[in-house]
Amino acid sequence: MRLAMSSAAALMLALTACGSGDKTSSRNQSDMGMGFNTVDRQYAKNTPDTWAAAHSTMKSFGLTIDSDRHDTMGGELKAHRASGDKVLVRVQSLDEKTTDVSVRVEPGIRNLAEMIHERMADKLGIKEAKAVLFGGNTCEGTYPTSLENCVKAAEDAARRLNLTVTNKEIKDGAAIVDAREANSNPVQFNMKRTGDHTKVTFIAGREKTDVTRDLANRMKAEFEAATSAGSN
Repeated sequence: MRLAMSSAAALMLALTACGSGDKTSSRNQSDMGMGFNTVDRQYAKNTPDTWAAAHSTMKSFGLTIDSDRHDTMGGELKAHRASGDKVLVRVQSLDEKTTDVSVRVEPGIRNLAEMIHERMADKLGIKEAKAVLFGGNTCEGTYPTSLENCVKAAEDAARRLNLTVTNKEIKDGAAIVDAREANSNPVQFNMKRTGDHTKVTFIAGREKTDVTRDLANRMKAEFEAATSAGSN
């Protein structure tokens, strides 16, 4: 009798454990945990200003804010789109002049997360060309074509490489096209008119690594392919 009761208790424990595991799995699949598709960036701005930019950006995209929890050190914004997709923004102070921001759009809509960051940067008065201090790998080329054609080729090269263009400026015989990889690694096409030619510097990343060297070379190759296609 005692053996039968012990077996029954063990069976109940096993069933309870299985049930508990199923609930946890379901919750993990539906929550808004920050994962692979999260876009994380750091801003050289204090946390209150960054939070205000995040809140204003959510409103500017027509998102409905579901919860707003924050203090002077940061916080969390939860919102949703008209389609029902959830948006989560987390803001965290790194020091009195730097703030980290993570954005995720369920179910991993990375493009909108990138757009939210770019709108935030604009509201904070940050231009990628001026804010990013490049220290990565570079390569150069000089081309017998106009500055305008080079800008178009740079934008085309960015599309070929699946880069997101974040800024474009043309003035006084010079131009820049800033972009980012999906992991937010910054790149830049820096162009300057010299006589009948345009000199282009291809800059990839913040550090000199094998990966950024390869990216700079691919930027140049795709740029040259785009200029060749444009001249035909």
